[in-house]
Amino acid sequence: MIDRTSPSSASTAATSRTEAAEPHANVKTVRHIEYTVMEGDTLWDIAYAHLGDALRWPRIYALNKDRVQSDGVRLRDPDLLKPGWQLTIPVSDRHPASSATIPVPDGPPPDSVAEPPSDSPASPRPAPARRPVTDRQVTGRNVLSTPRQDDGAADRKVEMEAASGSATIGFGEASLIGITAAAGLLAARRYWYVQQRRRREPDAQVPALSPLVDKAAQAAHAAAQPRRSHDPEALITRRTPPQQPRSADTVTIGVSDNAEVPVDVLATTGGCTWTGPGAEDAARSLLTGVLTAAERQRPAPPHTKAVVTEDTADRLLPGLPPQFTALTQTTDTAQAVRIAEQHLVTHARAQQDRDTPTAGPATADSADETEPGALLLLATPDAAHLGQVQALAARSQPGVLIVLTLDVPLSGAEHWNIAADGTTTRPDAHPQHPSHLKLFHLTPDAGRDMTEVLLGAHGQRPHLRILPDQRPPARDSQPKSTAADDSEGEPAPAAPYPNTASRPQQTKPVRLHVLGPITLYARGHAEPVGTNLRPEVHEFLALLATHPTGLLATDIADKLHLEPDNASNALKNLRRAVRRALRAATGITAQEFILLQGELHKLHPELVETDLEDFTRTLKEEFSPPKDSAHDALPAAREALVHYRGPFAQGADYLWADAIREHLTTQATDVALRLAHRAEHATAAPQQRDTILTLLEHLGALHPDHERLTQHAIRLYQAAGRHDAARHAYTRLERHLADLGLELDPATQALIAPRTPTRRMG
Repeated sequence: MIDRTSPSSASTAATSRTEAAEPHANVKTVRHIEYTVMEGDTLWDIAYAHLGDALRWPRIYALNKDRVQSDGVRLRDPDLLKPGWQLTIPVSDRHPASSATIPVPDGPPPDSVAEPPSDSPASPRPAPARRPVTDRQVTGRNVLSTPRQDDGAADRKVEMEAASGSATIGFGEASLIGITAAAGLLAARRYWYVQQRRRREPDAQVPALSPLVDKAAQAAHAAAQPRRSHDPEALITRRTPPQQPRSADTVTIGVSDNAEVPVDVLATTGGCTWTGPGAEDAARSLLTGVLTAAERQRPAPPHTKAVVTEDTADRLLPGLPPQFTALTQTTDTAQAVRIAEQHLVTHARAQQDRDTPTAGPATADSADETEPGALLLLATPDAAHLGQVQALAARSQPGVLIVLTLDVPLSGAEHWNIAADGTTTRPDAHPQHPSHLKLFHLTPDAGRDMTEVLLGAHGQRPHLRILPDQRPPARDSQPKSTAADDSEGEPAPAAPYPNTASRPQQTKPVRLHVLGPITLYARGHAEPVGTNLRPEVHEFLALLATHPTGLLATDIADKLHLEPDNASNALKNLRRAVRRALRAATGITAQEFILLQGELHKLHPELVETDLEDFTRTLKEEFSPPKDSAHDALPAAREALVHYRGPFAQGADYLWADAIREHLTTQATDVALRLAHRAEHATAAPQQRDTILTLLEHLGALHPDHERLTQHAIRLYQAAGRHDAARHAYTRLERHLADLGLELDPATQALIAPRTPTRRMG
């Protein structure tokens, strides 16, 4: 411990310095020293004195914020330090052998560490107090480096980290997958949301995605973002993104030297055999990689397919149907061999067609249509079929055929012994193939999580062969009749749905819209404010709008992917940007628009209102159980949907917002679906039916791929005799689903197809 008031502090400091003053004292070392806070100290000054750069104060704060001090208090506010507190300081700079007194200059620090003005997004200092600080009293000369001393090295380090981000995503000891497979899982995750929305019954619970899937999707999403050069003037610093995934048709099996290894390394003449405690987990990851690659290529056909026997598939990925996207299951090994042989024949014919001159020039599109791609044969052959598999393995070729067996060695095959963590060493190294690599691996639970998402992306459920008759209970789609049957005393028709230019009356100085594009309004003015705010400020505001009771700083940093060492500084810059914009727009300078209670951030409830809060409050108040009839529910539905002008944070690609967006979309569409269902099964007045159709048209324009909305709209159009409008709604849905590689539900097709030849003929 170093105490400036204690005579022993000099000897302690000298001992600490002596440890660094070795023959290699110029080498960068990492160590920690204890420091006792004195009156007037700030983290800015301490970082300037000990770390050589005042902007590194967040490192000291992060290291000590959870430490209980002698008075029982913790460091919660970086602007508040109490004398007598002990701080652990991470000293990791270069220390020359000749050490000496290190005072802070009496004048202001260099320009690079001066407190930025209020209109600058640069990193702020914790407190304005500055005074000379004497650190260690030993003989020698002043050796304090300036804060700009290592700026070039820091910039180069950031660029190197951005270029060499991790290629893998680990889930503790359970599993490890590559960023390429995670990118396919991200695509499947978004298809999963589409399927949940288009076929979901009103009021049905939407299952939640597993944390494993969310973590993989977050990494893939970060990797897909455009790389940005290090900008010292940036408002916030994001975490180093992972490596970008390989092309959509690539399947990877592992990583070597932080680079993903493609599946073609398995295409060796004679095949490949995997054995060892990690073979099954690696094979499970391999099949998942084939399926996730297919998701990235939708709606085009997959380039790499796999064939596997049913018993092997049940061990690795139970619940998949016999034929699922890029995976085909066979009853036995002989059938799998026949499929592989037919694949080779198809390849040979395609090669012959390419070599044979044609009358017209061949196009790239026609070549892609006839290209059969690669096939992976994964088997555990018995003695009766071992010869067939060996003969097929002799024809293995990259991009054409890969033969892989589990725990059954083939004559002449390459043998890989896989440890439980996926590590494997190939005995016969090849110049183009890595001899030492770590295979991706998935535990059964992790594989099950991914399988559910892949199936959900195609509107399917796990197929359990053990209990083939077990099905989910039929959902009652015919609710009991309600008071909507009594249409007497119908009120006057409601006004048409308000156009997008109108807004609810503003009651607070600031109104934040997050349903639709993120927009700020001040003092009731029609024109938005803060249009020049950076995208990260809009994201920060949208995140706080979804948590009206507040959100901890650590949770905000995690969702915004902030650098841990600079998270506190980044959040301070975000608060400053909001404060600057809203104070200029409202004229309120005495209050904060974002309240900070310890580490809890929240929008000021007396200064800021949100359309999200109004939307949820209206649904909660107006759609209470006593209001069951359409007579009561219709005005409430219109009032709620006035606030719903689009999906949450429309136009912004925030992965953390996907689940929130789907939840709010579900709430909005459920309102219209319930009303439409009642109107169809009750004698609804034409005026009431037209109002419900207006709501369906509004939501259908926002969510053109929502199949149940379109089904109800078609039925109501037909009941009103508006068959052209029904056909238009059907065609629009068909077009949007085709863009996603999806097909119409048979129930939707039945609404239009039978009427086509009879309605408009003659």
